[in-house]
Amino acid sequence: MSKKFILLTAMATMAFAPSALATDYVTKSDLTGITLPKGAIELTDEDFPDEMVDLLEETAKGMGGKCQYHELLFWEGNPVAITNALNKSIPKTLTYKNIDADELDDGSYETFSLKSSKAWYAGVWIQGAKDITLAWCNVVKK
Repeated sequence: MSKKFILLTAMATMAFAPSALATDYVTKSDLTGITLPKGAIELTDEDFPDEMVDLLEETAKGMGGKCQYHELLFWEGNPVAITNALNKSIPKTLTYKNIDADELDDGSYETFSLKSSKAWYAGVWIQGAKDITLAWCNVVKK
């Protein structure tokens, strides 16, 4: 199954998920400790589509490990401003690597890794015209 199809399915699932499952606005990632751009909403496990978990697991596997814990975040607003704000807050100790990227019907997606000597993270970034979804997990060796 193609990554593009998996992401489209995950996006459709998230679009119909009840927003009441969102936990709250957050300012810092519980998973990475990174300060988040204003307006971040942390979603619950019930909001996390199986397809997104599968894609994170596939990305972690490509990094030589597996996901231990995951986090799902959502922003509404200006995707460019949100992207720039998040990029500025990623510590210099984490090395970013683009793993895969492609265009979707109404935006784009990217799978990536963030690595330091102490931590590895796999991530999926989905950018729509007016929103962003970020799913990431910490990666542990198998």
